Amino acid sequence: TPNSTISREASTQSSSAAASQGWVLPEGKIVPNTVFVGGIDDRTDETEIRSFFGRYGSVKEVKRIRNRTGVSKGYGFVSFVNDVDVQKIVGSQIHFHGKKL
Repeated sequence: TPNSTISREASTQSSSAAASQGWVLPEGKIVPNTVFVGGIDDRTDETEIRSFFGRYGSVKEVKRIRNRTGVSKGYGFVSFVNDVDVQKIVGSQIHFHGKKL
């Protein structure tokens, strides 16, 4: 129906606007100024990630996700202190330690 089409379009636009401000959790909660980073090499430490992403803004926190035994799962999150253009970061082709993130 025409109304449901408009609602879907509005929902898509608001989701896009929200995604440009930060990482959207599966339950729909937005984590402001945070970028999901996948494809992280196991040998890369958080200090290297912090330094690399510092070119986009002041990094507040780097969180690598690990399994129960402490082995990296190859992804994590980078949170920035101030507002950053998350879409610009996500849209850029980032290569780090020979891997595309």
